[in-house]
Amino acid sequence: MITRKEMTRMLLKEGLLSWLANNSFESVTVTSLCKASGITRSTFYLHYSNIMEIVDDLVDDAIAYSKPGMVDNNNLQTIANTLSAASNSVSLREAYDSIFDRLPLCQRIIRHKKYLPLFLDEQISEYVLQRIIGREKDRQGLVIAESLGVSFDVGVSVFVFLVHGLYAVNKQYKWSQSDEWLEAQKIIFELVYRGLQRR
Repeated sequence: MITRKEMTRMLLKEGLLSWLANNSFESVTVTSLCKASGITRSTFYLHYSNIMEIVDDLVDDAIAYSKPGMVDNNNLQTIANTLSAASNSVSLREAYDSIFDRLPLCQRIIRHKKYLPLFLDEQISEYVLQRIIGREKDRQGLVIAESLGVSFDVGVSVFVFLVHGLYAVNKQYKWSQSDEWLEAQKIIFELVYRGLQRR
């Protein structure tokens, strides 16, 4: 059973996602969000201090929904080699699906279209990326550092580069996971992995 508190929070989160699907984040107000969610302002303030707290909850929900990915010292190599072995668009899609749990969190989240409005809005997309990076950087930075024999800080830098780069490519393809987009993913992971091996 869902509690009244959970129901209210869910209505506000769904209301914000719905708002972002049709309007900019800049245009949302507590009043407009409450109206769209069927919640009073006083009820809103019992649960949240401001709208950014709802964004935080949504990002946390998206992360939880995506579950922790597989990360080991051969992660980047496994992704690059698996995608490289694919010879056509069908086998490439199958290869991508087979290593999906190894992909960076930002890649796994966008498959859940429900959360896509968080990435589409220019005003909050960087904030959302930074929250994702903050949640994953210790784990990903350590694995990258160990696999490349570099410092933790450099490992985190490589991870940040990957997240921002993958975000930019997704944006370029308008978040459509087309065959061309998939080919770009293959080349990007090959390029990063091979480039890092030449150190």
